[in-house]
This record gives sequence, C-alpha cells and structure tokens, in this order.
Amino acid sequence: MNPKIYIGIDLINLLKVKKTLSRCGERFVNRIATPAELEYYCGGSERRFVEGVASLFAIKEAVKKICLQNGLNPNWKHIQVFHHPSGKPWVDFSEKRLKQKFENISLSLSHTAEMVVAIAVGVGRNFENTEVEQ
Repeated sequence: MNPKIYIGIDLINLLKVKKTLSRCGERFVNRIATPAELEYYCGGSERRFVEGVASLFAIKEAVKKICLQNGLNPNWKHIQVFHHPSGKPWVDFSEKRLKQKFENISLSLSHTAEMVVAIAVGVGRNFENTEVEQ
C-alpha cells in the first residue's frame, strides 16, 4: 500500500504581520511560538524579526493544514520549528499522537519583500507494517 501524501500551503503578508506585532506584540508571538523558536530570530533587525515571525506562522499554518487532513488540530506550540545549520527549517511535534501520523514532513519556505509562503508535504505512516502504541 502506498503512503498517503498530505499538502498544506500558507501565504502571509509581511505588512500585516508587522501591524499585528505593533498592535498585539508579545501576546501574538507568545501564542504561536516557543521561546527557542523566537531566539533564532532575535538579536537582528526588526525586519528579520518580522520575517521570522511571519515564517513561523506560515510554516505552522501549512503544517496545521496537513494535520487537519489527518483529523488532527494541534496547538500552535505542539508544532515545533527548528533550523539546520544552513538555515533550512524542519518541524517536529511535541505530542506523540502527532508524531505517529507522519513518516516525514518536508518544508519549503520562500519570501519576497512583501510576502512569505510556506509549503508542507507530509508522508503518512503506513500502519500495515508498523505497530503503534496507544
């Protein structure tokens, strides 16, 4: 049996993120991001921080979309974004039930001066040959 493929995409306007940050500030950021995720984008320019928050939101929204196709609706902080030394993002889940649903999730992220786009492609686990703990 071939594994099921799930695709999620999200497009974010950087100006809207900047306005949201100035209006809601830490309340918005703390709702979607872990301290470790924010640390990656802190210490640079305001533009880098806005792009970082927009990227986090877009990645998490794209991943949420593949989870929803699988009957799951994770909390923002249950989706954790990390970065390889090259800067390429990757995700992991903090909940076992989410980890059990996907064999792999690949991300693609791109941005212009005005927009950020994230695409998540998830490969579902083939449960025929895998035992899953309850």
